[in-house]
Amino acid sequence: MKQAVNYIFAIGFFVFIGGKSEKVFSQDKDYKAYTLFLYNFIKYVEWPPDEKNEFIIGVAGDSPIQKELQVLSENKKAKGKKIIVKIISSAEEAASCNLIYIPSQKSSMLKLIAEKTKGKPVLIVAEREGLAKKGAAISFVVEEDDALKFDINKSALDSQSLKVANVLMQLGSVVG
Repeated sequence: MKQAVNYIFAIGFFVFIGGKSEKVFSQDKDYKAYTLFLYNFIKYVEWPPDEKNEFIIGVAGDSPIQKELQVLSENKKAKGKKIIVKIISSAEEAASCNLIYIPSQKSSMLKLIAEKTKGKPVLIVAEREGLAKKGAAISFVVEEDDALKFDINKSALDSQSLKVANVLMQLGSVVG
């Protein structure tokens, strides 16, 4: 029963966001929608237990999503932990994060970040379409009707020792 409720909630959320993201254009992205997706990814991905009191979201370089993530961190928790938003300037810094968001303009950092976090429980989410096929666990897709969707790479999640709920797998497009 609980699983059915979670499934209905997740579908409702992503349908709502998909409908609300009509203004997701390449020059005018709705980073609030991206942030809500990230928050829901956190809900449906399971990290190995640790002793840290903080859930660290790293953003590779400067991005407008930082402002929305700061608002999120002031109002929500992730896995019962305080959310810390950290700007990272090098791939080495990524290993200390729970989640890394790679903005489109920093896509070239994906390969290095994937190498530095290999085998560590770090969820790599890329803004640019197609990066889930190149090593990110999740990458966003803006469809022709401007709906925001995502690709998910199960192999990348497995290699990072992260477990993902089936409902998330069903809502995304599995690419690996």
